Amino acid sequence: MSLPLDQLLLVGLVLLASSVVQGTVGFAAGLFGIPLLMLVGRLTLVDAVAISLVAATVQNGAGAWQLRREIDFARAWRPMLIRLATMPLGVLTLYYVGRTGEGLAQLVVGGVVLAIVATQCLVRIRPKPALHPAWEWLAFSLAGFLVGLCGIGGPPMVLWVMSHDWPVARAKAFLFYIFTSSMVPQAIILWLLFGTPFLTASLVGLLGLPVVLGGTLLGLKLGERLPDRIMRPVCMAVLAAIGLVAFLTGLLKT
Repeated sequence: MSLPLDQLLLVGLVLLASSVVQGTVGFAAGLFGIPLLMLVGRLTLVDAVAISLVAATVQNGAGAWQLRREIDFARAWRPMLIRLATMPLGVLTLYYVGRTGEGLAQLVVGGVVLAIVATQCLVRIRPKPALHPAWEWLAFSLAGFLVGLCGIGGPPMVLWVMSHDWPVARAKAFLFYIFTSSMVPQAIILWLLFGTPFLTASLVGLLGLPVVLGGTLLGLKLGERLPDRIMRPVCMAVLAAIGLVAFLTGLLKT
């Protein structure tokens, strides 16, 4: 993958924006970044996932380390394994989607983003001490498949965690740990399937790490100043617009 300077700058701007969103509201870097990387950066779905994966590894690894004392490892092992078990199926689906053309890839990503935004807006959950195990299997199976397919596997896990009456620090530590645990296996599978194009896109992601770190810090500062009741609806509206544009663009190309 050879990117001209103007395209590299656009990729950097997308990474900055998605990192600000992640730092501000605590999620949605992949939801925000991957469709924009495909639309604005003119990248393939595999390229967008590879670049986003590098950024997410830094963000979530740092978060997991910072909150390591809050991680309940005994509670996390089963969700982690469920997610890892279904992730290869998502990556294989990505492989076949990528071979059929850019239009279908944009259609899939746009549809996933719209479905996730709708779920986040419509589902109202009253936290409980525990849920039926079936919800755990459903949430983390879907999360593993989606992260393999398009790098967007967080929302099912976020909804599951929000359904528990856990302290904020414990909930964030759990999510950071689960996110981080799948990234090396995901990178290995993507490398085995896609080879050099995946590695090249990952290098672009590495070049963008200073931007990612700066955007995350900026987002954290904004999150401290702006009330959650304002930021989350704004981010949901932006994500819905991005998902709709990606879906319609893919529809026109298929």
